[in-house]
Amino acid sequence: MELPNVLRYEEIDRFIMAIDRLDDLLACRLMLFGGLRVAEAQEITPGDIDIGSCSVFVRQGKGSKDRLAPLDIHTISLAKILAKEKKLGPEDKYFGKCKRSLQRHVGEIAEKAGIQSNVTAHTLRHTCATWQLDKGIPLEVVRGNLGHSDISTTQIYLHLNIRQRSRAYLDATRFGI
Repeated sequence: MELPNVLRYEEIDRFIMAIDRLDDLLACRLMLFGGLRVAEAQEITPGDIDIGSCSVFVRQGKGSKDRLAPLDIHTISLAKILAKEKKLGPEDKYFGKCKRSLQRHVGEIAEKAGIQSNVTAHTLRHTCATWQLDKGIPLEVVRGNLGHSDISTTQIYLHLNIRQRSRAYLDATRFGI
């Protein structure tokens, strides 16, 4: 089984700091902190962002299913600022670029941040899933947040979490705990 690539915590900070355009920042934050797929992030409108529930409404995600995904307050604030700056109505999409363009931008941002591993837009989603499990969010909740129809898809991230923990343990014991 091939495990998904994820960013380490220090790489997340470097990645975010390397983004210089607000629309790229919002798209990346939707994937990295909201767990959205690229195609889902591209469909988001200001009307989909709910500051009251700190969530984003994902319309017709994979499998043509709607869902609510939690968002952090920084991403919500950024979405509101960008909507105002671009003079977007509630149904206007934030992003006009094609899927390939956004995927290419993610790779360019990672390179600018000095991240050596192969970082794709989907890496951001994988990172979100792993981070949620690492923080103790129950598997079933993570499944719902990501929009997985089958929990076995979400369980892949448990294996990844174990691998990361083992690597961290080995690194720590090499220098003495």
